[in-house]
Amino acid sequence: MKRHPALVHLSHDHHHALAEARRLRRAAAGSDPGAAAAAFATFFADVTLPHFREEEESLFPLAAGNEEARPGVVQALLDHQQLHALAARLDEATPDLPATMVELADLLERHVRREEQELFPLLEQIAADALDRFDGGAEGPLWGLASDDLNATLLAWTDGGGPGAHVNDELDVLVFIVDGSATVTIDGEPTELRRGEALIVGKGRRRSISAGTHGVRYLSVHRRRPPLQIRSRAARNP
Repeated sequence: MKRHPALVHLSHDHHHALAEARRLRRAAAGSDPGAAAAAFATFFADVTLPHFREEEESLFPLAAGNEEARPGVVQALLDHQQLHALAARLDEATPDLPATMVELADLLERHVRREEQELFPLLEQIAADALDRFDGGAEGPLWGLASDDLNATLLAWTDGGGPGAHVNDELDVLVFIVDGSATVTIDGEPTELRRGEALIVGKGRRRSISAGTHGVRYLSVHRRRPPLQIRSRAARNP
């Protein structure tokens, strides 16, 4: 099924979610459902939650005010909440865990199929112009905030993307992973960071950031740089 370019990355997430739902359902009858539940919980946090957030904050508002799309959007939002609740129960080591896994897998599969077969095609019809301007797959700096003392920038990269190796001689930088995962390499030493984890990169150290398989969104926070100053010849050549 051909998708509007703005929705392709969301459809890719859907295909991945279907595969994970099938894996979770099979594991419910296996010898170690707890391990499978933990693996799915990681997938849910790293991939599904950012997917939900993008739909809720950027995609669904494109259908605001359209009576035909409203039932589909409302159902999708209800699904999101129920999936949240079921995923939160995966870390409960109870006899009900296999049943929870099957219920979660079934709902996730129904949810994906409703969006792919009903909601997305409808959005492509009623919001074509808005989808042309939809920046869900945007990369690089998304927005920034600054005060007299601090500068913060939210950046996004897809699989393997990110700033190449460079050295900042002036400031320490805090990197905080908002969604997804990334490998931060400092002076040749890689560190993998996931959602909710942070790392301080000291000034003068060579660093690069590479997004994980499902992309990354992260905050880069540092003191504001002082204004550029022209040093005297004597200062440059003591």
